[in-house]
Amino acid sequence: MTPTQAFEAYCTAFVNGDHIAMADLFTKDGVFEASSIEKPLKGKEELRSQLRIIAQSSKNISTDIRVAIESGSTGHFEGAYEAEIIGTGGKIDGSPHRIDFKFVAVVEMQDGKIARLTEIYDTRPFHPEERQRMWNINRRTPYWNKTVDAKCKEWSVYNNMHFPMIYSRTPYEDYCALLEGVTLWDVALERQTQLKGPDAHAFLDYLCCRDMSVMEIGDCRYALVCDENGKMMCDPVVLYPWKDTIWLSHGNTDLTLWARGIVMGSDWNIEVSEPDVAPLQVQGPFALKTLSKICPASLANMKNYTCLVTEVAGQDCVVSRTGWSGGFGFEVYPLSSDCASELWDAIMEAGDEFGIKVTGPVIHRAIERGVTDLNYYMNSDMNAFEDTGCNLVNIDKPADFIGKQALQNIDASGVKRHSVGLLLEDDVPRLEWFWDLNDDRGYAGEVRWAIYSFELGQYIGIAVVDKGIEVGDQVSVSHPNGVCRAEITTIPFVKRSV
Repeated sequence: MTPTQAFEAYCTAFVNGDHIAMADLFTKDGVFEASSIEKPLKGKEELRSQLRIIAQSSKNISTDIRVAIESGSTGHFEGAYEAEIIGTGGKIDGSPHRIDFKFVAVVEMQDGKIARLTEIYDTRPFHPEERQRMWNINRRTPYWNKTVDAKCKEWSVYNNMHFPMIYSRTPYEDYCALLEGVTLWDVALERQTQLKGPDAHAFLDYLCCRDMSVMEIGDCRYALVCDENGKMMCDPVVLYPWKDTIWLSHGNTDLTLWARGIVMGSDWNIEVSEPDVAPLQVQGPFALKTLSKICPASLANMKNYTCLVTEVAGQDCVVSRTGWSGGFGFEVYPLSSDCASELWDAIMEAGDEFGIKVTGPVIHRAIERGVTDLNYYMNSDMNAFEDTGCNLVNIDKPADFIGKQALQNIDASGVKRHSVGLLLEDDVPRLEWFWDLNDDRGYAGEVRWAIYSFELGQYIGIAVVDKGIEVGDQVSVSHPNGVCRAEITTIPFVKRSV
């Protein structure tokens, strides 16, 4: 096989998404390197694994080899790739996120197979210009420099801080890293509201519409916090690491200020503050092996939604069996952010043999497994019964709580809406605001989240709809590119792991 024949066969296999055929073109110790990957791939096993991710990250691919020059066993090629990136939801104007870039490739042959393939191209088209946004914000997490060094490509804003979102070339790469390896995510932009004092546990029960009185030291629990009208304010993960000390780890809300306002001038014997912790998420099937190298505690024996106080890399930390992935993993809270960089480095070093990858939120997997939060589909116009987790409302719990009477009244008169899953028949654009949803009987609702499911191979969504719309119903969804049909389904879309 000549260099030209080999490269043409490689391009054909790439267009067809056939990673096995791509890898089989290489020698046993063949090497592939490209502008979009961090380090060269070497050997059949690594080539098959990583070329699968590359090949399955895009669709509607075309290649155009415009220049082909051979010199013995070496071939020089120039041309262009076109493809549609899977999982981005398209551009803001509703058009698909297509990439179109020129490439230069060098193929070195040995015994009729590719010994080395080098591709050089501009990776900027992978990230649309309209999403290259930076805000003039002074607050940054203690891991800011580490995220820059890890080559974060896109940031958003969360809690008035820079939120690192995307590091990889495609969403599918992060998705595979989470399912098959281990990932590190800077979640220090989350906020923690600390309740400290003899009344901490009782006050927690007063804040939450879920029964929190059953929590014991070492427990974690997902909860909903509502206002006096039963409308959702936030959905914290609650940690109980020490006696008389409770943390509510939450998103983009002012829960600390709100809790302080309730306590001020009251009889509650409690101090409300925001502790100096900087959590990191370590998620994926190799998360345990990674952290066990640098943590003396028996992490393998931790049950889901529990926490313990221990050391990680010599630092005092709270470690919890939680995370925004719907899978296996941990969150690490150093009790001081002063040595945050050292903690990051220690985790990266411990996970190196498992191919640890720095990522942002792997939203596709979280939504597949029904992990939502107040920034993904929920908002303050919803009462607590309308959330996917309506079992988080315990209106008959003995203790009084904020919004109890309102939620009892809603329950007595009948809940009007509920949250459901959607299996969309067509591809849809990126959702910038809610889309209208209707069925043939006059019931309506809103699509509040839509994303591509890599496991199901289709777009899925979460909608808040009239109670008359039930699982199995067919509905119409109006989006910027037109109208598509969808089937109502349950949430989660795929089975969650422990």
